[in-house]
Amino acid sequence: MPISQDYPVCSLERIVIVAYDLDEMVDLLALNRPFEGPVGETMAHKVATLPLRDAVALVVEDWADDKFRQLSAVIVRSSGPAIRGFEEIRDLHAMAEAGTAS
Repeated sequence: MPISQDYPVCSLERIVIVAYDLDEMVDLLALNRPFEGPVGETMAHKVATLPLRDAVALVVEDWADDKFRQLSAVIVRSSGPAIRGFEEIRDLHAMAEAGTAS
């Protein structure tokens, strides 16, 4: 099938842009270390309820010396799916610092 001059070649990949409300109140969860609770139990516990802006700052800045805690962090939002990966939390923190998140 020839490529039309009217339409540029498009990738089949979809880019999803998610807008975050940095003032939304969220729950910050973290996994217990295996040796912190009953034997074999690694359950998440609620660390705090705070604005999203503060939650991502806490994970990235305050927990910088605790990689286990950073990697196990989960931010539960009422407005959308939970933020589960440290990379997403780190990217959101960078957006908040730059002032580009909505």
